[in-house]
Amino acid sequence: MPELPEVENTRQYLIRSGLVGRQFGAPEITWARTVHEPSVGEFIEGVAGRRVADLMRRGKYLIAPLDDEQYLVLHLGMTGRLRIHDSDSEPPPMVRHTFPLDDGREMRFIDPRKFGHLWLLSDPSDAMSKMGPEPLEPAFTDEVLVEVLGGRKAPIKALLLEQSVVAGLGNLYADEALFVSGIHPERAANTLTASELSRLHEGIVDALTRSTNAYAAARDAEWPDPPTALSPWTIPRAAGLACPRCSTEVQLLRVRNRSTWYCPSCQPSDAGAV
Repeated sequence: MPELPEVENTRQYLIRSGLVGRQFGAPEITWARTVHEPSVGEFIEGVAGRRVADLMRRGKYLIAPLDDEQYLVLHLGMTGRLRIHDSDSEPPPMVRHTFPLDDGREMRFIDPRKFGHLWLLSDPSDAMSKMGPEPLEPAFTDEVLVEVLGGRKAPIKALLLEQSVVAGLGNLYADEALFVSGIHPERAANTLTASELSRLHEGIVDALTRSTNAYAAARDAEWPDPPTALSPWTIPRAAGLACPRCSTEVQLLRVRNRSTWYCPSCQPSDAGAV
């Protein structure tokens, strides 16, 4: 699933492609369930003729303010991606929605599994449940992480997946942050020491920063068709592979029904262990 680095990569791609300032024509929606609000007809009518004033990100959501005080909100779902192509070029497979632009190009929403979402709203927060702090903003500090965890007893991996705790983290980068910080994914959050919480904060920021930097380098190297899915994490994610730190075989467990890779040596389950 696209997480913060992938969504930020999409945002930067769209900005570099010149989406900001362009005017939409009437979009073609081929899978009605993607549009959550308003109705499909109202969505098409509301987007047509509107100009993109900016392009922002909140967690895993893309937000495009339009010039009539409405907001186009997009969520890429499990496998979604956005591409801007000339309108007369052959579309790639699985294009579900097409947004014509006033310069002869199209923004194409490619969504193989049809899990993407679209909204047209006067308040973009209506598309989102409660969102936690943005982990790459300066305001995200050790103290903020302690506050949002609030001494909760749930497994730390499960809490990191809650968007109300930290915005934009998903399964992949939660595993990476816990590996980097040496914390077992099943540790109850209220058992983490101040030192462990500080390491976890650093691990979250490090994992996301490394990934966003990798996407930035790939955009420069492979423009105009940069990759939308890289694998910049260091924890191996397959049975039989060895931890890059200690060579112990990585293990798979499920935390609240989410697959979770970890190193049993580098991420001990003992409370307070380093």
